[in-house]
This record gives sequence, structure tokens and C-alpha cells, in this order.
Amino acid sequence: MIKKQQKADEISVGFLSYEFPPKIFGGVGVHVSELTRHLAESIQHVHVFTSHVEGLNSQRAGSVYVHRSSKPLVKSSNRSGNLIESITTNGNVAGMGENHISVEKLDLLNSHGGLIHVAATQAINTTHQPLMMTAHSSGINSPNPNGPSVVMEQNGVSEVDRSIAVSGYVQRELKQTFGVNVLDGRKAGSVPAHRLSKPLVPSSNYSRKDLERTMTNVNVAEMVEKHISSEKLDLLHSHGGLIQMAATEAKNMTHLPLVMTAHSTEINRVRPDKLSLLMEQNVVGEVDRFIAVSKSMRTELNRTFGIDSNKITVIPNGVDSALFKHQNADDVRSKYQLDNRFVVLFVGRDDPQKGAKRLVDAVKDLAKQIPEIMVVMVGQKDIYSDKHILCLPRVSRSELVKLYSLSDVFVLPSIYEPFGIVLLEAMACETACIGIRTGGIPDIIDHNRTGLLVEPENARGLSEAISDLYHDPEKRHRMAKNGRNRVVSHFDWNSISAKTIGVYKQVLH
Repeated sequence: MIKKQQKADEISVGFLSYEFPPKIFGGVGVHVSELTRHLAESIQHVHVFTSHVEGLNSQRAGSVYVHRSSKPLVKSSNRSGNLIESITTNGNVAGMGENHISVEKLDLLNSHGGLIHVAATQAINTTHQPLMMTAHSSGINSPNPNGPSVVMEQNGVSEVDRSIAVSGYVQRELKQTFGVNVLDGRKAGSVPAHRLSKPLVPSSNYSRKDLERTMTNVNVAEMVEKHISSEKLDLLHSHGGLIQMAATEAKNMTHLPLVMTAHSTEINRVRPDKLSLLMEQNVVGEVDRFIAVSKSMRTELNRTFGIDSNKITVIPNGVDSALFKHQNADDVRSKYQLDNRFVVLFVGRDDPQKGAKRLVDAVKDLAKQIPEIMVVMVGQKDIYSDKHILCLPRVSRSELVKLYSLSDVFVLPSIYEPFGIVLLEAMACETACIGIRTGGIPDIIDHNRTGLLVEPENARGLSEAISDLYHDPEKRHRMAKNGRNRVVSHFDWNSISAKTIGVYKQVLH
């Protein structure tokens, strides 16, 4: 941990996030984009280490330096969990090597087999010991090459100080393929073995996408390590479950303090992502300081992982109130034939935890008493075939702002919602809001002042809340104005940036 006294404007921070514009899946990408932009106005350097985007290289976005991963080298066919396990095993084996030399002497490293080359590469970078490779074959020239082995082999050969081949054939093969001089081999004697104490991943299969994510994490961790060899970073700040393997590896390689913003806990989702769940379980013990986006998330971290509440700071998400504000939306109203409609808006990805079915059931229940009701569902496929439901799988940001502005009510019916940035966006556009009393939603909606909260177990609660606001236009208008005022005063990015710098100071001092 860094002890040097530092002013805020001297801090250089490295953000790790799988999402960054233009690759945004949800609230994490929006949060990282806005927070880094505002932090860059107050601290020395902000670097973002993120995933590959076709056609985009590392760049400077304003005062933010964006470092993008190279494209993961993965075949298009699906891969099993064994391959994910082999890659994560490499990271653990490299870590064991580093831990071993802290207590016992090693004079050199000797790697065997294509499936361990990432560990060999990482181990030489962290231990700075000479590396000898015994070449049993060349994976790239095999009749059915193993994708991860080929990637590991390509990355590892340049780190080898001396190569030994088990046969003259392999010696010639490596000379021709990689242009390296290889010695004749001999059988090795017996040596002490250090084995992993438990399986690293579940036995269920993983997809090609999971393998790409894993390789992206490996690439991002290596980018961080290479960066600090030439430029200063004071700490790391990770965001989102899909990048936490990189956070763990980067922390272990650089020994920099690690701050993690908990936007959610994967283990508590309705449908957890297996790979994110694994990364989450491995990273929590490496974090020096947690930022929770809501009081509910602080409680989750404490109950789920046993993290002391004193180690967690609650800093909410924010919204750009200059961008999200009430606008004339006659063009969009006409485009979607919403004239004379009572518009109920929902914005969210196709995920059962967002509770879209709750809203659909409520609207169907209300259609008889409110025939002009129309629910507009942004981010959802049209699977309903109902004249009271309009699904818009994708809209531009400018059109989204106008949809917020023209809507009579915004509803977030989530089953699990750590925060709910869309509520801030709707309130900023002066739309009365309804949400479930769960997760971080009560941190946003001030019940009966800026919107209505519905109890999770109340099956008819959404219908009654929508009906209440339908029959009371004055109440809707009052809540809309109060909501805008609350967003501006409580969820401003400048305030959030200042609080985040305060956490950095706590970690660094």
C-alpha cells in the first residue's frame, strides 16, 4: 500500500471495465464513462483498460486515456469448461510460483506443455527468474490444434531463455515455426510438486463467449502491467463482474491498491453468469476498499461476503442532468402513434430480474378501465402481440430522452435492482416514477414525493400505483418536478467524483 502523502490532482488511477463506450450493455458502462470524464477534471491521469472493439485502437477521449485489449484469439466453435479451467489454472499456478519464491529459493523455471504457457509467461514476469521450456510438441502444427494452447504458445515463446526439445523432430519443428534454437532433450528426474487445493471452475460447459471474456481479462491485466513499466499508476479501480479476473491478476502483478465499485453481486442475481460468479468470488479478498452504489448493496457485500461495513463507502450512480432533461417530443409521439395515449414507459434489458412480466400483467389488468393505456418497452423484443404494448428493442439516446419526456409514468418493476440508473434518467426528464421497494430503488424514489414505491409481495401493487397516477394528473406533475429537483441535488456527477476521490485518498494514505 502506498504511504506517500498526495494531493488529489496528483493521483493517477487505472479503471478496469469490460464495458466502455461504444460497448455498453447496461449501467456499468454508463457509470464508468461519466465518472472517468468528471474525475479527469480533478486528478492527474485517468486510464481506462477495457475490452476490444473492432476498428478502435487505444485512444484519448478528452482527458481520459482508453487502452483497448487486442482481439481475443478464439475459434468460433464452442469450448467446454475444461478450457476455461485451464486458463484460470494458469493464473493460479503463476501465483503459486510467486508465493513460493517469497519463502524458498528458485534458480529457474521450466515449463512443460502448451496448457501451462500462460502460467510460465506470468511467472517469469512476476518472479524475474530465467525460463526454460521443454518442448514436447508444437501445438500450432497439431492436426487438431487446441485454441487456448496455441494462444499460450504464441505468447510464451518470446519469454523463454532456453528451449529443450524431447526429440529431433520437435527440435526442427520449433526452429521452422518460431525461429528459435532448441537443444536436444533428456528425461527429467523427480521434483517436488505444488498442486492446486480445489477446482477453479464448475464442471458445467462454458461457451465461446466465456472463453473470449477470459482471454480479454488476461489481455487487460497484461496491459496494466506493461503500462506501469513506463508510466505511473497509484491505484486500480474495477467495475463490473466481467472484468474481475483482470482486477485480481493486475493487483497481484502490480501490488497496487485495488478499489472496487460493487454495482451488483453476481451471486444474488436472478440468473447469475457463471464466469462472472467465479471472478467475483476470487476478487473480493484482494480489494482494499469497496464502493457500493446503494445502501442495499453495502448490506449485500456484508451479508454475502462478510465484508466489514467500515470498508465500504456508499456512493450512488449519477446522471447528466444537462443531457437528460424534459424536451418537446411531438415528433417521437407522432412517430409511434402515441397521441391521446396514457404512456407508461419501461427501459431495461431482456433479463428476468428486470421484472418486465410484472408490468405486462399490470397493463393487461388495467386495459379495461384505462383503454388509452400504452406501455412502451425499450430494450425488449416484441413477443406480446398486444395492442396496448409497444416494444422497441433499440433506440438512440436522443430518442430515449424524448420517450422519457413524453411519458406520463415511468415504471421499474425489478425483482433485483442494486440501483436503477434509468430511474434517475426518467426523473431528470420530469417523469413521475413507480418502482418496487427493493435493492437501491428506495435510495432514489422518495415515496409519495418523487414517485411511488410498491411492496415486492403486492401482486396488484403496480396496477394500483399506475391507476392512482392516471386519475391524479396534478400529483403526477408535482412528482415530476420534485423528481427533477432531487436528481440535480443528490445525483450530480461532480459530487460523485469528489466523493470517489475521497475514497482514493483513504486508500493511498
